[in-house]
Amino acid sequence: MGSHPVCKTTPSNHHIHGSKSVYGKARSNVKLENLPQDLLCTIVSKLPPKEVSRASVLSSHWRYICDICCFKLCFSGTAGYTRDTFERKEYLQYMQRFIDNVNIVVQKCHGKLVEEFSLKFEFDAVLLDHLSNWVHFAVSSRAKSIAVYLCPINKRRTDLDRYVFPFHLLDSESNMSHLQSIQLSFVSFRLPSEFSGFPSLRNLDLEFVHISIEDLEVLLSNCCNLGWLSLVRSYLNGELKLNRLLSHLRHLTVVYCKVTRIELQVTNLVTFVYCGPIVPIVINQHSKLESAHICFDEATFHDAVSALLNGILSIQNLTFHTTPPPLEEQSLLNNKCKFSHLRCLQLLMGILAEDTYMLPHVLVSVLRAAPFIEKLEIHFAAGNHLCFANNGTLGKKHLQPSEYSYLKSMHMTGYKGTRGQLEFLLHIVENAPVLEALTVETTQRLYEDVYAKLICKKKTCSERAALDAGSCLRGKLSPKVKLCVM
Repeated sequence: MGSHPVCKTTPSNHHIHGSKSVYGKARSNVKLENLPQDLLCTIVSKLPPKEVSRASVLSSHWRYICDICCFKLCFSGTAGYTRDTFERKEYLQYMQRFIDNVNIVVQKCHGKLVEEFSLKFEFDAVLLDHLSNWVHFAVSSRAKSIAVYLCPINKRRTDLDRYVFPFHLLDSESNMSHLQSIQLSFVSFRLPSEFSGFPSLRNLDLEFVHISIEDLEVLLSNCCNLGWLSLVRSYLNGELKLNRLLSHLRHLTVVYCKVTRIELQVTNLVTFVYCGPIVPIVINQHSKLESAHICFDEATFHDAVSALLNGILSIQNLTFHTTPPPLEEQSLLNNKCKFSHLRCLQLLMGILAEDTYMLPHVLVSVLRAAPFIEKLEIHFAAGNHLCFANNGTLGKKHLQPSEYSYLKSMHMTGYKGTRGQLEFLLHIVENAPVLEALTVETTQRLYEDVYAKLICKKKTCSERAALDAGSCLRGKLSPKVKLCVM
């Protein structure tokens, strides 16, 4: 509303004659207050409190709209106060205060429309009755977004009983039409026998949720407008298949869900995130997938890249994270599949000291599988025991000349002056004719917090590595390449 609560059209702006403008078209008599009540509440919910107060004095109708809108309700009891930090008696007292505060607000907002309802707390049996009442309140208040973030009392155990989420409260015609976002953590649920779905749902976020693969498939098949799906540690123990009915799905995250296979027939998926053991991932060849972040656990580098080549070919931007099992000198050249659409590649590599001499061979085989790559980032993590490691023999003589005709930019972090790292840098410089920028950092960006103390103690090693890299590369670089060594 600001300082202009009412917008008027004056004769100085438009010459009016009777009920028509100079263009001969009838003037519209539609007013803002004629909009649907839900839409008006949405508009009011976006205003700061001061502007809401101003709007409430415009008319009795606006005062009614402002009175029934409750905006966003967010309750959090996890700001450093957990059962681990209290004795049981103190914890129960703290919990009771939290319950009382939520109940006071819920009672005060009874009968009003809520835009968002969010609750964060540790799950305890004491909360059971209250949780169901609060969810019922959120549903009856026609909240567009419902988030229930619970966590186990014992952080080291996730096999404890979860809150049984009353999904049946959501599955009614009056509640389906408005609900756009559901975010649940540490709950379990079974769908009602005649589940009718959520036609307006845009966002579904499940973390530590007990749900069968069958119920998940039924849920997704009845959410045709879903745009965001995130599954984190919700153990499905089966194949995850997303069909073409999810035509609006743009983002998918699957993190440690114990899936045995992922098959994505959705064609409009834009971003995809997967973390977990190596599993077959098959994506529709006509998919519009632009970006993927893949992290395979306990898989050799060769097997991991081969799995991607066999399932994800249409990707344009790939972040590939590998944990440090031993590298191997198997070549990917025999794989007929290529990342023919890949333009930007980011490798997050945890490596062992004894494997550094194999780095050039492994990295070159990856680049040859991505012939049109334009931007390459490699972030190493291995601790400072890698400084000037000389394990193995020189690998440069085994690297056949290649031409990376499209590579314009390369950025390497975690550089420790190992033979393998330096040989790969020299190989790139000699075989990338259109290279424009080369950045080499001794700072370890990957797992930076883990190795922060070690890095501080080994600055001399990093400085020496940077000086040696700079002197080696400058003699090989074209004058047009911008070199930055840190």
